[in-house]
Amino acid sequence: MRYTGNVVVSKERNPGAGKAAILRCRSPLLSRESLMYSKFLKAAVAATLVAAPLATMADSAPGEQKGDWIVRAGFSQVNPESENLQPFGPVPGTGIPESTLVVDSDISFTFDVTYMFTNQFGVELLAAYPFTHGVDLKPFAGGDDIRIGSVDHLPPTLSLVWRPFGYKADVQPYIGVGVNYTMFSGEELRPSVLQAVGLPNRTELSLDDSVGAAGVIGVDLFPGEEKKWFMNAQVRYIQIESDAEILVPTNVNGVRAKVDAGTIDINPMVYGLHIGRRFGAPAPVAAPEPAPAPVVAPPPPPPPAKCVDSDNDGVCDEVDKCPNTPAGAKVDKAGCPLEQTLKVLFDFDSAELRPESLTELERVVTFMNDVPFATALVEGHTDSVGTEEYNQALSDRRAKAVFDYLSSRGIDPARLKSIGHGELKPIADNATAEGRQMNRRVMLIRTDSGM
Repeated sequence: MRYTGNVVVSKERNPGAGKAAILRCRSPLLSRESLMYSKFLKAAVAATLVAAPLATMADSAPGEQKGDWIVRAGFSQVNPESENLQPFGPVPGTGIPESTLVVDSDISFTFDVTYMFTNQFGVELLAAYPFTHGVDLKPFAGGDDIRIGSVDHLPPTLSLVWRPFGYKADVQPYIGVGVNYTMFSGEELRPSVLQAVGLPNRTELSLDDSVGAAGVIGVDLFPGEEKKWFMNAQVRYIQIESDAEILVPTNVNGVRAKVDAGTIDINPMVYGLHIGRRFGAPAPVAAPEPAPAPVVAPPPPPPPAKCVDSDNDGVCDEVDKCPNTPAGAKVDKAGCPLEQTLKVLFDFDSAELRPESLTELERVVTFMNDVPFATALVEGHTDSVGTEEYNQALSDRRAKAVFDYLSSRGIDPARLKSIGHGELKPIADNATAEGRQMNRRVMLIRTDSGM
């Protein structure tokens, strides 16, 4: 709002005539702190009257937010708008130039109390230790800012808050809207500034109290299982607009000229960090159910009759498909070894099955028919004579020869898989003819779990 330059003559001969006279005459018996505290006391009494009906309500929902009290205490920073009154001045008859009036930021102790009248909605009252702000002028013509004085304010705020999450949530955000009543006191103008602009030393700045809207966004972080103590961060917007006057003493005793300086738009953002405590009844503990009557266990059934197991492999002879299992071998439920190995040997550089190998292959055919859940891997091997690439291909052909034979005898090909390893897995010394003969082989390895 632009400075109007209106001058009003005020006759305040009786300093005790009222609050306004006390503020503007600045009686030495009443300091700026006591003025602020008197305002704070009135606000606290009003807030108590508002909260008293809520305090009479018991915690009607133990273990839930309804009926809980939430208390936070910490510090907040008030950041006013960057330009609070533009233009300010010039003031006729003084050296105050046309300027922008700026109110700087301040940090102070703050606390708030919330009463939850439902599980999601509550009433919050914000209070604080007085904030003290410096007041500067930024001349339009440029140059350094001029610190002209300071002012104290208290911003008690009453808000309706919404907490969407339940009692047990670790992270509990909230938002709220409400009304703010800001009280100003302790307005001081620096004597050096007054002297520089040609104003009497008893010239004063007066700011009217303000009523405006307010909003808050915050979050409570509950680290523990009990959900009592928590950490809080919050951001507030408060609408603060105050009409400012400059009170200039005149030569007439008790008469001062009031200069209308305009409306100061402070409208700060308030950033706060707090520690909090929630007060409310915990969830009721259910009474333990009575212990059931002891149950007498029936006697254990007699052990089953022991069957005949001739090869001691743990499988009764009547279901044992492999009755002559070597001692100590692991067997499946049919009594057959889990490590079923087929040994088929080949001539040098040949993948043709030897006649003597057919007996071994027929044994496998019988086993695969008796144990229909068994699967196997057919592995082909060679000695080290020849190139590694040639031996790999030869081992593949040997494995495929056994695979084809078993398939031709009725074994489902889906139960078999063939692979060649070339000369990579010898079982004997390739330096001797006997060793090379043993390495030219095909092995059959069971791949099922025996179940």
